[in-house]
Amino acid sequence: MLEEEKVIPVRVALRCRPLVPKEIREGCQECLTFVPGTPQVILGKDKPFTYDYVFDPCTEQEEVFNTAVVPLIDGVFKGYNATVLAYGQTGSGKTYSMGGTYTSAQENDLNVGVIPRVIEMLFRVMKEHADSVVTLKVSYLEIYNEEIIDLLVPSHDKSPINIREDPKGDIKIVGLIEKVITDAVEMVSSLEQGNSVRTVAATAMNSQSSRSHAIFTIIVEQRKKSDKNEVLQSKLHLVDLAGSERQKKTKAQGNRLKEGININRGLLSLGNVISALGDENNRTGFIPYRDSKLTRLLQDSLGGNSHTLMIACVSPADSNFEETLNTLRYADRARKIKNKPVVNHDPQAAELQCLKQKVQELQVLLVQAHGGTIQLGNSVRDKRESDPFTTQNALRQAQLSKELMELDKVLVLKEQLARKMSQSDEPMYSQYQVNIQNLEAEVTALQKEKEELVSLLQNAKKDTNTAKVSERRRMRLQELETEILQLKKKVVEQSKVVKQKENATRTVDKLNHDIQTLKVQRVQLMRQLKEESEKTRQWKAQREREVLQLKAQDRKRRYELVKLEREYQQQSNVLRRKTEEAAAAHKRLRDALQRQKDASSKRKDQNRGMEGMAVRVKTWLSNELEVQVSIEAARRPLNSLMDDRKLLAQELASLKEKKEAKLPPSKLPRRSFTLTELIESVEDNPSLDKHIESLESEIELRSAQIADLQQKLMDAANEEKQKNCWESMTTMSEVKCGVKWLMGELVSCKVSHSQLENEIEQAKMDIAEIQKSLLEEQRLRVELETEQQQQLLEWGQRHQEKVSQHFPRTRLTFHMELFENENEIQRLKYLCDENQQLIEEKELYKQVFSLTRLILMFSLQCSCKGRCANKQCKCRKQRADCGEHCKCDAEHCRNRISSVLDAFNDEGSDGSFKLDDPTISESCFFLPLNATSDKVCLSNITDLGETALKLTRKPLTVETEAISESFTKRKKKALLSANTSFFSGCTPIREGLE
Repeated sequence: MLEEEKVIPVRVALRCRPLVPKEIREGCQECLTFVPGTPQVILGKDKPFTYDYVFDPCTEQEEVFNTAVVPLIDGVFKGYNATVLAYGQTGSGKTYSMGGTYTSAQENDLNVGVIPRVIEMLFRVMKEHADSVVTLKVSYLEIYNEEIIDLLVPSHDKSPINIREDPKGDIKIVGLIEKVITDAVEMVSSLEQGNSVRTVAATAMNSQSSRSHAIFTIIVEQRKKSDKNEVLQSKLHLVDLAGSERQKKTKAQGNRLKEGININRGLLSLGNVISALGDENNRTGFIPYRDSKLTRLLQDSLGGNSHTLMIACVSPADSNFEETLNTLRYADRARKIKNKPVVNHDPQAAELQCLKQKVQELQVLLVQAHGGTIQLGNSVRDKRESDPFTTQNALRQAQLSKELMELDKVLVLKEQLARKMSQSDEPMYSQYQVNIQNLEAEVTALQKEKEELVSLLQNAKKDTNTAKVSERRRMRLQELETEILQLKKKVVEQSKVVKQKENATRTVDKLNHDIQTLKVQRVQLMRQLKEESEKTRQWKAQREREVLQLKAQDRKRRYELVKLEREYQQQSNVLRRKTEEAAAAHKRLRDALQRQKDASSKRKDQNRGMEGMAVRVKTWLSNELEVQVSIEAARRPLNSLMDDRKLLAQELASLKEKKEAKLPPSKLPRRSFTLTELIESVEDNPSLDKHIESLESEIELRSAQIADLQQKLMDAANEEKQKNCWESMTTMSEVKCGVKWLMGELVSCKVSHSQLENEIEQAKMDIAEIQKSLLEEQRLRVELETEQQQQLLEWGQRHQEKVSQHFPRTRLTFHMELFENENEIQRLKYLCDENQQLIEEKELYKQVFSLTRLILMFSLQCSCKGRCANKQCKCRKQRADCGEHCKCDAEHCRNRISSVLDAFNDEGSDGSFKLDDPTISESCFFLPLNATSDKVCLSNITDLGETALKLTRKPLTVETEAISESFTKRKKKALLSANTSFFSGCTPIREGLE
């Protein structure tokens, strides 16, 4: 009984998935660090979290199941309820871990999740419980837009499903089908049937995002064969929650947005329940289970009768830092929940057993009423006395039978060993017999050979008399062989002479044939020489054309290089600006936190009376508001840095693909390369490598800045501080003072907002006028280019006419023409430079507009009533000048600079202006609440009363007009002269001195 009432906490397993290809392409870095050997994880640099189980990205599905889920299955067959709950951000791997998309085709897959492994283990354990009759039932439901849908029922047969509570407090689902299962295949088919109709849709973060919460329930009923009245009934809930979403990241619209809202609403209710259960100071004891149908269904799993395991799935990417932090805090609160699991007996069987016991008691009373009290008491006493002896006897017999079985096993093993030994002796004996017979046969053969040798020796002794005759015959035979060898040599020599004569005849014929062949080849070579010379001439012409093309490409590349350098300079300026912006936000956040800390310490030391209450509340609210604004202001550069890193990662990936595409394969057929290909292959690879290295270094820099900002934001947005920030306001008077001050601040912010909107509209109008002027200048440039083309065509026609007439020309005339043509080329270059300058001015105006809009968005003004002479002024505190939008008195303010307007007007009289680089000054470029001194200049630029930016061309002076007029006259005279030709230097006509 004590074991059943034991209180156990909810177990939490943290599982981290690896980085997905999309995150790798965007350059995301891991923000989680795992401590080997301990169930601990560190977020960022120094934020540790400890859980019951921690699984890193390299952990397999089988290890997760065996470590965390298997103990729950064992408890289910003991009569305890169990719940496996998967929670996490969308796209963090919940459905993968739970195996919610499992099909029968994945039976041998090693990456299946929890649900199919649970099914396989249930039927395996059922076979081990042979002393019980086990019945399995399953149900499968989903909560979609706060509606319960039965996934095991066809859509046309669906009826409304309601949640009810029985008199004992247990949750009942009315209308939900519980399907009886006989084997694993049938249970898997039920799972597939539910998965096929579950609501799934694609979002920007996950192509297969679950749009509902799904609960797969397995009901296990066990009935003992020996005692059919003893029935255990337990439930195993396998919950796959939909992930928490942010509309900014999922890009959800329409139905997807509505689904995301309902999902977050259910998860919020679940979080409130977990917070209430884990709060040790919850005096009321109220748990908001009824706020959502999800929490209502999980009432037993959270703080009730169940062994519960939460699998918290997180993403390691730093782009999901805040969602990961929320999930870790969520899981940490869940560990504080205490459950009270008990063994679940079947209520009907328990009631039947109670009724039987009552019947026996009534029968005993009936017997006592009829006078059979003594006999019944004696029989009961004898039964009680005999029970210990019977039990002891049964235990003794069981022990003896066990020993007998062990002896039988030992006996069988020894018999097997003896049989093996006897079987191994017989082959050895037979082998020895065969070896002996073979040796005896060899001895007999040797004896026979010995006898034969002896007989041969005796025969040799008898033939010694005939040896002399054979020696004479042998000598005669040798003489005859010598003569035969000499005759053969003579025959060979004669045949050699005949062959030499034949070879000489063939050689003469061959030489005659070669002479004819060489004559033919000579003719062919002469013809081929002519062809090769023609090909060489064509090849040389082609190479010259390639050289010209290379020179054109070189000019083009130089232009692109200048363009890239300009773009690089712009990117460097943007990077410097964003870096300074992040540093300023970082510094401002640190200062705000320090001021908040100092103010809280002062608040504790001050008197809590009514005196100075308004000042105290105003100071506290001002510090809290500044801290929150600093946190939000720090998030802007964080998002900007992430977007920049994403673009850089995409560019890096494209460059790597380009480099891999240019690398030659390992084996290629030999071929000849042109000069252009060789030069491009030599020049492109070093530039690509340098560009890749620079991009990698920039990505590392941005990742370090992102990690630093995320760490500061995590430290600032402390959960306990946010929870206790309003506890200092304990009276209604303090609340009224705070609301009054906040209302005043809200009104002032609204007024400032409207003023800024007006200024932005005015800036847009100015930009429109500038763009109109730029379009006009572009039109003029096109007209000039067209006029130049027409002049070139006219000059070409005149040149052709003059060449056809063959007018005599002198060298002096040629030099004059050359001089005039060079002047014309210089004028054309001047026009091209002027067009380029107009384009750069257009880019400058665009930067001015973006800079103006940025400063107008984030700038706030001071509202001092004094002279702005100390650091109580916000502008002076941020080392900035007061502007015309500040609420301080302009006549008495000592923090204004009036010379900026005069300087701007002086420069405007010349028809041009100069925009200084704000990053050169010592002040920070980006201050979210206060602008730098450049804001005065920019506000004057956008002011209607001062001046409007217009693109005007500088008027020509008297000297410039005279030079231009004389230049035009000379050009006209040169064009009308009969002895003038623009292309004279290109013609091969000989010229002589007159």
